[in-house]
Amino acid sequence: FLLIILTLLLMLIIQTTMTTSKRFLDYSNYEYALAHKKILETYNNSAKVYQESNYILMKSKDDVEDVRINFRGGRIYIDKFKDSNNFAGYILVLKNMKGYSLTQDNDIIHISIVDKSDHKREIFLRVKDEKTDKAKEKEEKAKEEKEKKDKEEHDEHNKEGE
Repeated sequence: FLLIILTLLLMLIIQTTMTTSKRFLDYSNYEYALAHKKILETYNNSAKVYQESNYILMKSKDDVEDVRINFRGGRIYIDKFKDSNNFAGYILVLKNMKGYSLTQDNDIIHISIVDKSDHKREIFLRVKDEKTDKAKEKEEKAKEEKEKKDKEEHDEHNKEGE
């Protein structure tokens, strides 16, 4: 009878140890959290964001680089471009996905990821179409020049009137 009780306790301990170790060895939550963080960091530093087929394009606020979040072959990459045509490199953000879907409804991009543990993860990004820092700077310079020109014309007009 004691041997049966000890055997049952041993089985319970082994079962608990196995489930605990599976939980600790499952890095999918950690991997997904890092991927989510990297995508949101890139998104927050972007002035323009829009979706095309199986990737999302993001143009940085400082106009230094363009970024493409690329969904390909069960993996997510961040492809970096120095400008629209010069490829600078890529970062592997997430691997071993079972599947994904990328859809856009009005101005919301919906990313749905099914990881290797069959957990469905979702990210929602708003489409952006803001001006980059360089575009803002050009606009301010043009505005200043126009104000300067208008002031000069106004001063000339006042001199003629006197």
